[in-house]
Amino acid sequence: MQNFHQMLRNECYGQDLEQRKRWYSPSAEAYYQVRPRYPQALIDHVIEIAQLSSRSTLLEVGCGPAIATPAFALLGCPMVCVDHLFATSEVRA
Repeated sequence: MQNFHQMLRNECYGQDLEQRKRWYSPSAEAYYQVRPRYPQALIDHVIEIAQLSSRSTLLEVGCGPAIATPAFALLGCPMVCVDHLFATSEVRA
C-alpha cells in the first residue's frame, strides 16, 4: 500500500493541471467508441418534456465525450457544451 501512495504522490498529485487534464484522453476515445448511445425514445421524451425546439438554446453541463450532444444538435438550435475535462465548445447544427 505504501508503494501505491508513493506512486500517487509522484505521478498524480505532483503533476501540473495541464498534465492531469490529459490523463483520460487516450481512454476517452475508446470509451466513446464502445459506450452505448441513448435510445432515441429517451431523447424524444426529453425534447417533449423540456419543450425544446429550434428556437431553444441548450446548455449541456458535463457533456463528457458528447454522447448525447449529436441527438440534441439535430434540433438545429445553438448549444453550449461544457465539461471540466474539455474546453468549452459551441455547437451549431
